[in-house]
Amino acid sequence: MKKNLFLAAILFSAGAVLAACGTAETSEENNNSTAGEQTAEETPATETETPEEPAEETEAPEEPATTEETEETEEPAEQPAETTTEEPSKAETEGTLTPSDEQPYQIKVVRGYELTSEEPGKDSLFLSEDSGVFMRIETFSKEDISFDQAAAVMKETVQASNPEAEISETAGPEGAAFLNSAAYEVPSAEGKVTGIVFEKEDIIARLTIFDSTEATATEDFIDMAKTIEPKE
Repeated sequence: MKKNLFLAAILFSAGAVLAACGTAETSEENNNSTAGEQTAEETPATETETPEEPAEETEAPEEPATTEETEETEEPAEQPAETTTEEPSKAETEGTLTPSDEQPYQIKVVRGYELTSEEPGKDSLFLSEDSGVFMRIETFSKEDISFDQAAAVMKETVQASNPEAEISETAGPEGAAFLNSAAYEVPSAEGKVTGIVFEKEDIIARLTIFDSTEATATEDFIDMAKTIEPKE
């Protein structure tokens, strides 16, 4: 009997100890839980700041360089003056150099024409087959007459061949050798009359051409007249 009571006391003591331990552990767990909740409530959640991504820098487009380009206007190179080379005439290539018997000049005469002295100071270069087609030749030194005087007399002479007709001015001989030139013409019953005056370096020539109505010889007369030069 005593033995049973003793065992019961031991069991009761062991249960009390176990109960106390369980109570202590439960109390400790509750305390820990409460402390954790308080800590969670007291400590605010740390917001994880997401680092802001740097804004993409938009590169401003490069402005084109505003370089003022000065356009240099190239001046065209000076072109040499065009020199028209005149083809030699029939008189120059085929004419026979013929001196005047009465005057101080010489002229190239082509085949089919003849030169003769008409009177002092005047020669006649005529068509061999028709002496009515001819060119009267008068030459002067610059001391005897000026170009303007010779041109005025020539104009009057041409007009006198047909006073009723209107005189017209035409082109005279041209070229480097001619310092001045003038030409006039007028129609007549016998044919065209042409008067030419030109000045070269050492001579002034006054020419009167009497051609037929067809005026086929005038060009030959003018070509031969261009070859007039002082006698050598």
